[in-house]
Amino acid sequence: MSWGAVARKDFQDAVRSRWIWVLSALFVAMFAGSAALRFVLGSGNASAQQNAGIVVLFVQFMSDGAALLVPLIAIVVGYAAIVGERESGTLKLLLSLPHSRVDVVAGKVLGRSGVMALPVLLGFLIAGVVLLPAANGFALGTFVGFALLTVLLAVVFVGIAVGISAAANTSRQAVVAAVSVFVMSTTLWGPVTGQLAGGIKDLFGLDPAGKIRVQLFLKLLNPVASYKTLVTSLIPGVTPVDARVDLFSFFIFRPPGIGEAFGDSLPLYFSDPFVVVYLLFWLVVPVGVGALLFEQADL
Repeated sequence: MSWGAVARKDFQDAVRSRWIWVLSALFVAMFAGSAALRFVLGSGNASAQQNAGIVVLFVQFMSDGAALLVPLIAIVVGYAAIVGERESGTLKLLLSLPHSRVDVVAGKVLGRSGVMALPVLLGFLIAGVVLLPAANGFALGTFVGFALLTVLLAVVFVGIAVGISAAANTSRQAVVAAVSVFVMSTTLWGPVTGQLAGGIKDLFGLDPAGKIRVQLFLKLLNPVASYKTLVTSLIPGVTPVDARVDLFSFFIFRPPGIGEAFGDSLPLYFSDPFVVVYLLFWLVVPVGVGALLFEQADL
């Protein structure tokens, strides 16, 4: 388990640095601070149902912030994992030990994932303590699911960043590529997929419902959109259909053809398990491509 040794060393180095403590403080402030504010403002003499609603409000309120902040921090944590050592010369020393290049990539993904997962979980743990008096069975399940999906999002973007780091020749290349992925997934993906779906509609003569289905599939290929719709589907009373349709909502506006596109059920490829697969795609493929290019690189 040579990759395990790389991961352990990478994580231990991070724990000894101030980065892990800064991240922990940031996520504690983000999640626990929001939980405390929501609970203080919404508790009082509220009923059990109203208190449970506080947890749901917390999830709804924080999911958008987490979808923006977690990928950004994960990219910062992971983009220099390999290329930084390559430029400093320590990578050759690492490879002189009984570690293959694939071991290095896998170990860096695991180590940096731990660096992200620890402060995220700490933030959720403290938030959970704050929200515990407001939780019932359903609300607690929603909260735990939200925490696990947020950790998964962090790991996915760490994988993207480390994959880029393995493929890049310089830190500048890694920064440009990583920032481009972040901007595309958080800002530009919706408009681009809307235009692409429109082009496919015109090319194949699709009706509005067909265009919506194509556009939804393209939307779900975005890891941030996959994360947000999975979080939405955790909320009690929200069906998977509602969670997917929510990706098209802009305040109260929804495009024509939504009702006809889905009806009361979803095709299997739009179901929650498949959306998880789309999200994991962004962990497996960038890491695999990065490892392949790293294997062929002349160091």
